[in-house]
Amino acid sequence: MNMDDFSLTRVNLSQQVADHLEQVILDSSQAAVSDKLPSEQQLAKQYNVSRPVIREALKLLQERGLVTLKNGLGAFVTKPSNSTLLSAISRIMQMNNISDSDLTQVRGVLEVSAADLAAEHATSEDIAALRENLRLFSNRELPLKERVRLDSEFHVLIAHASGNALMEVFSEVLISLLETYMGKGVLISGGIDDAIKRHTKIVDALEHHDEAATQVAMQEHIAASEQNVLRYAKEMKGKGLQDNQ
Repeated sequence: MNMDDFSLTRVNLSQQVADHLEQVILDSSQAAVSDKLPSEQQLAKQYNVSRPVIREALKLLQERGLVTLKNGLGAFVTKPSNSTLLSAISRIMQMNNISDSDLTQVRGVLEVSAADLAAEHATSEDIAALRENLRLFSNRELPLKERVRLDSEFHVLIAHASGNALMEVFSEVLISLLETYMGKGVLISGGIDDAIKRHTKIVDALEHHDEAATQVAMQEHIAASEQNVLRYAKEMKGKGLQDNQ
């Protein structure tokens, strides 16, 4: 690992070491996924700091999703997972009092864009995956947890069909944050049939690569989902029950 032309100040040593190691890791010419980093002792010698400083720097990198620490084995380069971004956005939402409504608006913008791209780029394999998802989702006897999982998967499959990898990552994260919210829409009377109908309409439009029809179908689906969630909250209130999510 190249440590040339790198110097430390005496403030936040672990932060500085972590930042530099991150640069090294992100440079694919010097590090790859599953590569083992030098030992704590070697890193301490290379950076001229104590092992506790190195240990703290490695913990910071682990929090960033860039390394995995294995007891007795050392630190290994890893690829950040979507859960890293999910946790960060979740904390941001809580700290800034961002509502599900705000998140749903962002989801709407993202999903309509993903659907537009999917209408253009979806392959026969993408359509087949969506059809299989729809087949499973159409089972009206599904438990709620499985229905929500399939619902989430449906939207991630569309993002995947867009051909934009970053779109897929963002879609998966936002939908994960809204799983409880999305589940409410199928708890109302007629909610399951409505979701099946709207998913079918989207897949049909995608299969024909009809961008305009796909966009309209997705917009209508998201708008209907919001209305169903509002209806659920109203029904809960009418029964004297509290909607905590």
